Amino acid sequence: MRAVRIRGHGMTREEIILRGLDKSSKVIEIGPSFAPLAPKRDGWNTFIVDHDSREALKAKYVNDPYVADVERIEEVDHIWRGGSIADAIPVADHGTFDAFIASHVIEHTTDVVTFLEAAQRLLKSDGVVILAVPDKRKCFDFYRPFSTTGAAIAAYREKRARHKPEIYFDFGAFYAMKGFPPGWAIDDPEPKTLRVAISELLPAWERAANATSYVDAHQWVFTPASLKLMILELGALGFLDLRVEAVEEASATEFYAWLRKGAEELSPEALADRRRALMDEIVIDLAEQSRQIADSPLSIATARVRELEAQHAAKDQEREQARVQGQAHAEAERVALIRSYETRLADAQDRAAQLSDAQLRLSAQLADAQARVAALEKELIPLKKSLPKWLRRQIASLQQARGSGPTRRA
Repeated sequence: MRAVRIRGHGMTREEIILRGLDKSSKVIEIGPSFAPLAPKRDGWNTFIVDHDSREALKAKYVNDPYVADVERIEEVDHIWRGGSIADAIPVADHGTFDAFIASHVIEHTTDVVTFLEAAQRLLKSDGVVILAVPDKRKCFDFYRPFSTTGAAIAAYREKRARHKPEIYFDFGAFYAMKGFPPGWAIDDPEPKTLRVAISELLPAWERAANATSYVDAHQWVFTPASLKLMILELGALGFLDLRVEAVEEASATEFYAWLRKGAEELSPEALADRRRALMDEIVIDLAEQSRQIADSPLSIATARVRELEAQHAAKDQEREQARVQGQAHAEAERVALIRSYETRLADAQDRAAQLSDAQLRLSAQLADAQARVAALEKELIPLKKSLPKWLRRQIASLQQARGSGPTRRA
């Protein structure tokens, strides 16, 4: 079976549920059937509890179109067919497990208190109960009311081993479908259909009432907040010693809950505030369902919000495009200016080079002229000596007069 990654999470369903555990953790997995979360064949230190042996389960699911591979069914370590799960486990193993895992099991139990009480007995002091629970807002329990603590206490006091007949009636009467699978996202707009005709409901009631063995159904119906409220109230009343450590919603169908030993200890006032806050949260949970009903106020509001979000997104995109274009234009201007400066600098450098070349040429010409003057002066020396003295004196006098002329004018 291919591992499916949860949308927006980056982790597979198994990775989310098993986080905090490793393959050395001692795990007890309840009713994994054909979809174990911590399979022994992958190296997990897992003990399987199911309602029948591996061979019986393979025979049960071999022709089920929804079961891809019956070979995924693992060897069952302990068979549980009623009463407390803890009673099906050797006493020597009580209090030794790091994790008690149940995926889509708690809703089928006839007595949810005894089910969780068994988890307490089997876990170490720091062990964790890990539940994957159908979310009534996202599955075929869509129209059913959520389960209350009072109903849980009644089932516990009756030590209920089978569902009451009215449960089968309600299970069928409210069974909603949106194609396959029987679960969907919280904002899935597809219309729902009712799976069971009303004419079939009383016969189902009668069959369940007259059955000599357990008949399966969803007994318990939860939203994330309603599960938190039930655990809080059962702990406050002393039925359980558990608290909800964390709850996380999946993108569709279900949510996950992690429970630890040690019920919340709150003052009466704080407990009342906490219960009221969770009841408000339940109302919000249930209100979210109406988004799936066409033309409901929240559905219309949600559609309007999405429309506004789309408009804002379009405007944001336009602003971003304008910003990018502005940046591109500014960058182009900057590049053009730099290139203009580079061109002017190159021109100035060329002119400087030309002036330098001219200066070098003039310097060479001056040096040449000076050399020629020096040569002429050397040639004149013997000529001067050959002149009469009176003429040399006259020349010297003229040179002196010429040299001192500006001084005299001044």
